[in-house]
Order: sequence, then C-alpha cells, then structure tokens
Amino acid sequence: MSNEGSSTTPFEAAHWDLNPGRTVLVIIDPQNDFLHEDGWYAQQGIDIAHMQRTIEPTQQLLADVRAKNIPVIWTRHGSRGVEDGGPFMRLRPFLQDGGLRQDTWGYEILEDLAPREADWFVEKTRLSAFYNTNLEGILRALNADTVLFAGVLTNQCVAATSKDANFRDFKPIVIEDCTGTTMPHLHDPAIEMMRVGWCEVRDLESTLGEIRQMAANT
Repeated sequence: MSNEGSSTTPFEAAHWDLNPGRTVLVIIDPQNDFLHEDGWYAQQGIDIAHMQRTIEPTQQLLADVRAKNIPVIWTRHGSRGVEDGGPFMRLRPFLQDGGLRQDTWGYEILEDLAPREADWFVEKTRLSAFYNTNLEGILRALNADTVLFAGVLTNQCVAATSKDANFRDFKPIVIEDCTGTTMPHLHDPAIEMMRVGWCEVRDLESTLGEIRQMAANT
C-alpha cells in the first residue's frame, strides 16, 4: 500500500509528568573550566557566552527543585591527563596541556550554582555520564523514573547522557534554557535531534510551573 500523501509523523513527541518521589535533576558538567571567565575554556579564547547563559536559569531551577526536595545530581567531566581522557581529549588540542583535570579548581562546580554537600556527585571521563560511573545506581537508589537534565554541552554530554538515560528506561527531559554549548549553531539541531529521538524537551517556565504544583518529597 502506498504511503504517498500520508501526513503520518514518524515519531510521537514525548511528554512525561513529574511525579513526586520519582523525579531527579541531573546537571551536566557545570564546572569552572566551562563556565567561569577564568576557566580553561575562556582562557584559551573559546567563547563561553552560550554556556554562561545557563547559569541564571539553572539557579532558578535549583531553587524550585530544592523547595520540593527533589534530589540533585551533579556530574563533573575530567581526567588526570590526555592518557586516560580517551579520544575526546586527543581531538581537542587546547586540552593537551591542561583543562578538565581532576583535583583542580577548574574541575569543580561553579560556586554561583551553590552545590550542597548532601547532593550527589558523579565523576565521569567520557561524554555520557552513565559510562563507567555509578549514575545509574544512584538513580535506581533514588527510585527515579523521570530525569530532568540541564548543563553543558548541549550537543555532546547532554545529548549523550540523555540518550543513555532513555536506553536504561528512564524518562529524560532536557530543559532547553538550561543547556548551552561552545558552538551555538549546533544547539538548535541538537535540541531537535533529542526531541524527535529519545527525550522530552521543555522550556524553563513550563518546567517550573509543573514543579510548583508538585507535592514536596518527604
């Protein structure tokens, strides 16, 4: 039977409810080296403005998430050096002599985002925060079903981690306002790729609206 002239859409846009006790926020790599003016990326002449645009929206998101006692997980990307950083490091000449190095100031979470000691922290060495980490174990322990994603870079670690979340049968929701990249022209295509491929994409306003209607986790 011919499908000529059919208006059937080859995908269904995801929409998942945020359920009390089953929603977790994962913030991908909001580190000094990416987001701070004195961080490695900015000091190497890379324009970090699109990544920095995520700071204020993420602060707003955190305030509402914490008010409902939704767990917060932070990821940090880095390695001891080029040797254990994998192809990612070798394909970025500006990281050969520094940047994204464990146990440095640049590796730490941006202070303006005010991470808390009681939050969860995941150390990663590859684009996906699930690869060789305990992220899945943490999410299972927290009884997570729906996972909110924010952070950097839209087209790399955010895309890779949200896809891997879907592969593990979590329901990933990427908050567009809270994501950014070093190559802004790739942001919208990456967002569209995620939307039609494996996750829901929302704006901050609609996300906060739903969070504020939730009962607080106890």
